[in-house]
Amino acid sequence: MDIKKLQTILKNYRADLNLIAVAVVDQNGFIIASEMKNADEDDTVIGATTGLIDSYFERIKKEFRSKAGFFNITSTEDKKFAYCGAGTDAILTSICFKDIPDIKLKVYSLHIAEKVKRILDGEENISIEIPEIVKVMANMKEGKLPKGEFTSKLIVTGDFQVGKTSLIRRYVENKFSESYISTIGVDISKKSINLSGDCTINFIIWDIGGQITQMAPYRSRFYHGTNTVFIVLDRTRRSTLDGINKWYKDMKNTIPDIKKIPIVLIGNKSDLIENIEITSEDMKRKAEEYGFHFIETSAKTGENVSDAFNYIAYRIIERI
Repeated sequence: MDIKKLQTILKNYRADLNLIAVAVVDQNGFIIASEMKNADEDDTVIGATTGLIDSYFERIKKEFRSKAGFFNITSTEDKKFAYCGAGTDAILTSICFKDIPDIKLKVYSLHIAEKVKRILDGEENISIEIPEIVKVMANMKEGKLPKGEFTSKLIVTGDFQVGKTSLIRRYVENKFSESYISTIGVDISKKSINLSGDCTINFIIWDIGGQITQMAPYRSRFYHGTNTVFIVLDRTRRSTLDGINKWYKDMKNTIPDIKKIPIVLIGNKSDLIENIEITSEDMKRKAEEYGFHFIETSAKTGENVSDAFNYIAYRIIERI
């Protein structure tokens, strides 16, 4: 376990949200790592934090122990305590004042908890940066989420071998395969995401084959009824950055109101650090050119994959 990287991630998280304290706690209540607002008073703050955690921890552990991705907020007169599952063996605990919106606390907690889990599992090449799209999602207007189940058609496009199918499989099944099988035409998957107890988004995910010329006569029928779009590029192949214009133009011919739907530029294969040809700045410039948001992912490690889909889910709810 890279305890130094874990500590840095917690430090960035605490600073971004101006938290009082944040700690990673195992299932027995033992603090694995922590970050406090007042570094000069570590002993005092750690003692107080441990006491606050212990006050609620037994109930939280009993209620949510079997749920790897649980999230819960408990409030006192002036503070909030957020508990978020970091795998099945640890809980990310955040303490803040009540002026921090619940949605911001939830979005950040889920993002950080995923990184914590991967560090505890011994994975490498985990980014310590918080993606811009997570910050955008965290600052969306908070309000009461609508009740019910809502269905959205999400199309995933991009050149061949950028990792579209792997990205979808990582999200839907949490699996990854090194072997490559080209998607011919379209594959369709379904995945539900629960934003609250009464609000669920059902994604119908269309994996569009990357053969832009060969499949052109058939592809327009795939685009009909699209609500949201991912355009995926391979960060180890600079030519895929130029392909964005082709795919956007291709969709625009069939989706007349394409400027009104959420589109995210996905920079995949970010784990292949030594082979990167498309930088974060390249992606940022291209996203700004088209008015997209962007995020860097790795289907292999799972880096930021859930964040991309969560962002789209919140954008859908905003439009309801």
